[in-house]
Amino acid sequence: MDTQDTRYSEYLKSDKWKAIAKRRMEIDKYECQMCGARGTANNPLEVHHISYAHLYNEQDRIFEDLVTLCHICHKGIHRAMERVTNEDGRRGWKHNPRIPKVHTYNINGTIEYKEIQNNGY
Repeated sequence: MDTQDTRYSEYLKSDKWKAIAKRRMEIDKYECQMCGARGTANNPLEVHHISYAHLYNEQDRIFEDLVTLCHICHKGIHRAMERVTNEDGRRGWKHNPRIPKVHTYNINGTIEYKEIQNNGY
């Protein structure tokens, strides 16, 4: 993991992030905002960054920058964002150096690290 990924991974363990993620889940009534799932052991709820513009300072942007998704929908969003976005083969978030390669926070309060692979999340 590079320094940025390590910093992000440590941030996801912080009380600050856990409180922010919990608040977003409360706002979304602990439901995936795409499919309505309530989260299960096999498909936990996670908090997704809509924008990384305020990374590490989301507390004032909870409504704008974050959304609750189930793992399946979260995975689908990342797959969509890795689509080819120009004729040179650039791929959405995959080629944005500001986006950490690992992340997720689930409803159980545990952190799971998933490295974004070439073929998806």
